[in-house]
Amino acid sequence: MILFSTLIALCLVESGSWVWVNMIRDNQLSRWEFRATQPEPYRNADYFNAQFLRESETFVNGRITDVVELEDFEGRYFNVQGGFRVTSDLPENAQRRVLLFGGSTLFGQEVPDHLTIASYLQRMLIDSGQLWSVHNYGLPGMNASQQVMIMSSIPLQSGDIVIFYHGVNDIYYVVFGGAAGGWKAGVPNFRPIQKLSPLAKWMSRWHNRLKHYSSTADVALDIFDRSTPLTISDQATLTKGLDSSVREFSLAIKNGYKLAQKSNVDFIHYLQPTIFEMTEKSSYEEGLLNNYLETPPGIDVAFDRGYPKLRDVSAALVSEGISFSDLSDALEGRHAHGEVFLDFCHINHVGNRLIAERILDDLLTSPIHERR
Repeated sequence: MILFSTLIALCLVESGSWVWVNMIRDNQLSRWEFRATQPEPYRNADYFNAQFLRESETFVNGRITDVVELEDFEGRYFNVQGGFRVTSDLPENAQRRVLLFGGSTLFGQEVPDHLTIASYLQRMLIDSGQLWSVHNYGLPGMNASQQVMIMSSIPLQSGDIVIFYHGVNDIYYVVFGGAAGGWKAGVPNFRPIQKLSPLAKWMSRWHNRLKHYSSTADVALDIFDRSTPLTISDQATLTKGLDSSVREFSLAIKNGYKLAQKSNVDFIHYLQPTIFEMTEKSSYEEGLLNNYLETPPGIDVAFDRGYPKLRDVSAALVSEGISFSDLSDALEGRHAHGEVFLDFCHINHVGNRLIAERILDDLLTSPIHERR
């Protein structure tokens, strides 16, 4: 009798789960499912096609140690040479180099080679009469500390201009993910499973084993994906993560600046924009924020609490001679050009152009422009 009752209960749970999954649930699209629908930021993109999507999703291959190490790739839209993204329109016999360090938003997996921030900046510099070459050392997932590691591996030349473009990964991995030091070997990318409650972790494992056989497993995944990690829900853990993020960020900026000084290299760092800093959001952008697969629950808290701290410490370091520019407002005028955000931080080619314009203005109007 007990066995029979248990079987009936399990059948009712599975039936209810099937109804929820197939008839009630607001099914959300994952990153690549969403981009394949050609959302608004891609609506008028002449490069958007099946091959672009296929390359965009598959061309990033390599391994993660203390930093990301990419394999070279040759494609129609995406190319990686020497472990780094190719910048188009590089001039011959350049008189000066601009070296860009950052994470995935600088790397530019959302656009072809010629439409990254680096490639836009390259063409803008040439058009303004500057025979400078721009090199993209952005790599997915890298925070400020890891940018210093990558910078230390690149031979610097007197007169170079080093630019750090960062902020997102310093909050995403350290505060939201609870991974001091950022994304490294052994640290899960995206959702930080080890920081969820025991129930959420159990639900996740259950789903991975049964997802092809059970609707109840899909409900378990829903619970997992909609859960706020303990890094955010526990105030003591959140405070510790924020303190760690600010401390590591400040130290990285200082170390990057010291490396630059040793080689007679100019150094400037930028706080990058995210959707959370935008004062007016469109209905499309609200939809991005409501997609728990694209904007994990609790991540808005991490940025709302963390970004002002990164901004404050950056402003304080200006007194030590470290150049800083806040680009968190650089996309405020974006709606005049259509939608630019593909998730809470990654942007399309139009957004990249707007960012490059701001960096160009800094380069041409600051004392950096006159130094050699």
